[in-house]
Amino acid sequence: MPIYSYPLERHVLSGLIKNPKIFADIDRFISEKDFYSDVHSTVYCVIRDCLNKGEKPDKVLLADKIKNLGISFKDDINIYDYIENICFTSVTPKAAFQACQELCKTRIRRELHETFDKCQKFIKTSGDKEVDEIVSELDALYGDKISSYDFDDEPVNIFEGVEDLVEERGNSPSEENGLLTPYPEFNRMFGGLRQGNIYAIASRPAQGKSTFLNDICFRTSLKNKVPALMLDTEMSTVDIQFRMIASLTGVPVWHLESGNWRKNEEMVPKVREAWKQIKDLEYDHYHVASKNIDQICSIIRRWHFSKVGRGNPCIIGYDYIKLTGEKVGQNWAEYQAIGDKIDKLKRMSEEINAPILTAMQLNRGGENQNRSGADVTDDSSVISLSDRLQWYASFVGIFRRKTLDEIALDTPRFGTHKLIPTKTRFQGKDAAGHQDIIRRPMEDGKEKYVTNYLSFSVENFRVEETGSVRDIVEAQSDSPPEDPNETDGEISLNQGLLD
Repeated sequence: MPIYSYPLERHVLSGLIKNPKIFADIDRFISEKDFYSDVHSTVYCVIRDCLNKGEKPDKVLLADKIKNLGISFKDDINIYDYIENICFTSVTPKAAFQACQELCKTRIRRELHETFDKCQKFIKTSGDKEVDEIVSELDALYGDKISSYDFDDEPVNIFEGVEDLVEERGNSPSEENGLLTPYPEFNRMFGGLRQGNIYAIASRPAQGKSTFLNDICFRTSLKNKVPALMLDTEMSTVDIQFRMIASLTGVPVWHLESGNWRKNEEMVPKVREAWKQIKDLEYDHYHVASKNIDQICSIIRRWHFSKVGRGNPCIIGYDYIKLTGEKVGQNWAEYQAIGDKIDKLKRMSEEINAPILTAMQLNRGGENQNRSGADVTDDSSVISLSDRLQWYASFVGIFRRKTLDEIALDTPRFGTHKLIPTKTRFQGKDAAGHQDIIRRPMEDGKEKYVTNYLSFSVENFRVEETGSVRDIVEAQSDSPPEDPNETDGEISLNQGLLD
């Protein structure tokens, strides 16, 4: 049975006619959809039209406008008499506003009731679907409706309460906002991973983005003692298990996968020592190669409900953004499907109030194979398929191997890979601002301004931050040129992941 109240609807209309000044306050949450009666919905639309034009909603004027619309109502009502009866009741501004709030609540209850009806109908006709499809589609039906309700959409004076806010933060200062990553320079420049935000890594194939995502998700989880979930479109759970143990022990993954680690006297104690380290660790992985974005969101919701709990922090990884079951066709292009996917990931991060780390492919403009550093494009123009990654993500960075000339210029001490930020919404305590430009000496002896980036050493699926361009310039100015064959300062393969 539909949920509605005709007396309440008439009360709202009477309040608006008699107290038109409240319209500015109720227009943000009341619309014609709140009225179950077609007559009341039409009357409201005409009242709203009058008020938007600066006209007084006189009852005779309203009736004339409705009659001139040529709309016929069932029961052949006399619209003049009907509006006269509506206006008979005296309603104060306060009572009118409260009636509008109650009408909004009634509409929400009605919509939720209708949503549950749709869920019941779907359940009865879903016998040919897989269990995962049934759960995800039901979750989408209910979740999309719930997330559509937003009650905090009123403009706020930014200076109201700001004194208390800033003073309160001063009473209990923290090193960073958000979850601190295992990379000190990243934290210093960009802060921690903030709740409700997307952090994206863009890369060409086989450049290490999966290794980077797994490293930052797992070790951020470990550092902050929060649950983590990695949703993987390519790697199976078994593949990731071997990679994680390789990064932990320094034992090459081939020896682990083939079992030949048992034949090596040096590898056996390293592997056996790892079992003590991982005994109490938890890092959830889910292979989602064929799951579309609605199914992905459903998996995240269920995991968050069972493993995290409402209001508790966590971290989500999604490797990586591409078509995985989303349908494209004549009226829905691939870039639109990808854009919709990014949009839903952003809304999911806000819904569970957690950072989501993801990745995306670069097009061929970002290729660095057999090129010099100057010939590689390191900006947002090389990110494939959709600009929405730049729209919705709070941080976007290009992660790639350094070219040979870049390794020579930076010196091997500063690692094998670089992370070039293309968008940074938040800043750490030592951030340089919107333009982080460093003047550095080049091979020809001249100086050149370059965008600051972070360097990383990636070896055997372990990632270590090795500093920024600023660190490189300072190191080179304070010390004599290094022998390129020297390895002092490089990360040892045997350094434990949990150190």
